[in-house]
Amino acid sequence: MPKKVNKISRSLLSWYDREARDLPWRKFGKDKQDPYKVWISEIMLQQTTVSAVIPYFNAFIKKWPTNKELSQASLSEIQRAWSGLGYYSRARNLFECSIIINSRFNNNFPESEKELLKLPGIGAYTAAAISAIAFNNRSVVIDGNIKRVISRLFLLKKPIKSNYNEIWRFTNLVTPDIRVGDFVQALMDLGSQICKPSKPLCESCPLILECDARKNNVELLIPKRIKKNTKPIRNGSAFVIKNNDCVLIYKRKTKGLLAGLDSFPTFGWDNQNDERLNFLKSLNTNKKISNIKHEFTHFTLNMEIYIIDESIAKNLNINIPDDFRWIPIESIENLSFSSLMMKIYKSYLNG
Repeated sequence: MPKKVNKISRSLLSWYDREARDLPWRKFGKDKQDPYKVWISEIMLQQTTVSAVIPYFNAFIKKWPTNKELSQASLSEIQRAWSGLGYYSRARNLFECSIIINSRFNNNFPESEKELLKLPGIGAYTAAAISAIAFNNRSVVIDGNIKRVISRLFLLKKPIKSNYNEIWRFTNLVTPDIRVGDFVQALMDLGSQICKPSKPLCESCPLILECDARKNNVELLIPKRIKKNTKPIRNGSAFVIKNNDCVLIYKRKTKGLLAGLDSFPTFGWDNQNDERLNFLKSLNTNKKISNIKHEFTHFTLNMEIYIIDESIAKNLNINIPDDFRWIPIESIENLSFSSLMMKIYKSYLNG
């Protein structure tokens, strides 16, 4: 086993030196990684693909190139920059974390996993990744790609979700004491580019001779897959309430789905009890312009979209809450809209 372990780390690092993806948050050779950029990239990459993250990352870093500048931004500004990226609690965590890094650490990120874990939005994986990649500390980093690579290398037959401890043990075994950050990123690249879930490119893999799954011709069966449950369906209504060239917008509650983001008034789909939206139940829903479908992680949403003129609300003696705002239509894209709200907006424009 020691011989195999050493060969895995050497072969993988040699492959990484030749084939590493040139990503905007990475530095190569003797250049030190920027912990701030590593942190931003790791938060953005949670539940999001590299291709989707790159344009957001570049725009984010251009606007806030250092943590000091980010810590001086408002939550609304950060949410606007995050609009469309999804999992919006990440933006709030970035906001809170940047302030802590500025005030407690003078904009220098803590290096240890233990200290990183105390920061908002940083869990076990992210703490280990930042510690290893930004500071080259020997941390055991395990993401989805690494779980698959390790499972195939050592023929771990259990489903990934029920096999964390064994995967951790083997990942710890192969992680070297030097070039830890490069090794971690090499494992990630290998899983993303070569050791793919359904169509692994085994003939291009630098570890093909060390892979127990390949040796036993079961690389397509490892790791064992668990059939996913069908996502439940929810139904809701969205209202584009017009007043001349303006539409009505409000900020959602600070907890729950799409927390704190700008939104068209909606109800019936998010399990939130927001009394401010009760006035919607009195509105006429005859003027429906379209239906849209939107996928969340845990459910599928069917949303009916209605256009309402503000004069109708006045005739019904409906009082619109004071914290709702009339926003010029041409300013919509400056709001902290989620991808769902942008779909509703585009449906309105096309209607």
